[in-house]
Amino acid sequence: MVKPFTVGSLKPASRSTERLASATAKPDGSPVVRPSVIQIKQNGKTFTVQRNPGVSLLDAALGQGVLLDHKCKKGTCGRCMITVLAGAHLLAPKTRREREKTDQPAKRLACQAQIQ
Repeated sequence: MVKPFTVGSLKPASRSTERLASATAKPDGSPVVRPSVIQIKQNGKTFTVQRNPGVSLLDAALGQGVLLDHKCKKGTCGRCMITVLAGAHLLAPKTRREREKTDQPAKRLACQAQIQ
């Protein structure tokens, strides 16, 4: 005799849901909230830049009235170096020029860091 499937017998589906829930939840069960803004620090000052996909972090900041120190806008001088405090997941991976300037993950060149 063949045993019919029931909703309760679909254990694999419930396990995959548990893994997904644990990946998006803190140990206490509360959800992980990822910031939708980029918080950066330059020369001892902290700034918040709104997400603006497709432009550099420097251009987005300047367009929002955040006056970051910069010079060449090409990634050669390093003057626009910032530290990303929050929202790093909103930025594209480091460019070759950024990797040449620093190996610290939180340090970025604002002129080279593209917002996704």
